[in-house]
Amino acid sequence: MKNIKSGILYLLIGGFFVYWAETHSPKKLGQAIGNVFSGSYTMDETSYYICLGLGIAIGLLGLFKILKK
Repeated sequence: MKNIKSGILYLLIGGFFVYWAETHSPKKLGQAIGNVFSGSYTMDETSYYICLGLGIAIGLLGLFKILKK
């Protein structure tokens, strides 16, 4: 049961990292312009890929913990 709870937590954290990377992506020009007017920011490409990769890795770790039981 402990692995399932920690796996779900890892999935949520990984999902948040992926969501954060996608909403602050340097690839989407319209999003970058909207971020300037809303007071938000756009990540540089290195930070974007690190955040995206970290989110995927953490999410996969959570999935493996859930499946391991």
